Amino acid sequence: MTAAQADDPRSGTVEVVLTGELDIATVDEVQGRIEAAEAGSPPLLVIDLSRLEFVDSSGVRLALLADDRARAAGRRVAVRLGTGHALRVFQALGLMDKLDVVPLSAPDDATVDGASR
Repeated sequence: MTAAQADDPRSGTVEVVLTGELDIATVDEVQGRIEAAEAGSPPLLVIDLSRLEFVDSSGVRLALLADDRARAAGRRVAVRLGTGHALRVFQALGLMDKLDVVPLSAPDDATVDGASR
């Protein structure tokens, strides 16, 4: 599992990009990365899961808890699912309407795909 962070000072968006596998063995490391990104209180935090080869329920829970924390703090969290495994998992669990989903080729302002919040 690797995680990288990208900041866009112009919009205040912070993006955490994950690659590899997000599961029970790696979730604590990723949780730390997300909490570090949240510490700066960005108006929008994007968790990019589109490059993952595998995600299990602990990874899904991580995204849902980040969304809950953001809502409580008056911020936004969006997930980028891509077209692979992460998308299929979130679709199968019926979470596409629960979370903001950023398209793979998001415009500069990170407009979200019509997901309800």
